Amino acid sequence: SSQCRAIQTGCIAFEHLLDDKSAPFIAHEDVRECSGVHTCDKRRCKSRQEKEFPMVDFSEIKSEHDGLFMDDRRESKSEVGERIYSFLRWLSERPESHIGVASHSGWLMTLFNGVVECDESLKPWFQTGEL
Repeated sequence: SSQCRAIQTGCIAFEHLLDDKSAPFIAHEDVRECSGVHTCDKRRCKSRQEKEFPMVDFSEIKSEHDGLFMDDRRESKSEVGERIYSFLRWLSERPESHIGVASHSGWLMTLFNGVVECDESLKPWFQTGEL
């Protein structure tokens, strides 16, 4: 699933922080690539992911099953942008001063080209595992 792939990437990138209980590792529904039609983009059940990734806090995943996935159409870039904006609003309320986000290149492309104003160096496609 797309969320599982992002969590796996986050576990690799932030492995040195996983044992540090002062650094929360939170799964968030809005930090997912475009969803719909392709079953590889459908989120696994929350309870399955909680077993696979016990070091991750899944409290921000509100439903057991994927409520974003649609069998008959893909999300539009606008819909993904709305999810990203919702995530950024949530993120702005977090108490931490240093935050890492593990996601997908398509999500990052939408973030940096459609949601926020940023330096041109952030606008090209991100490569796999790029930080």
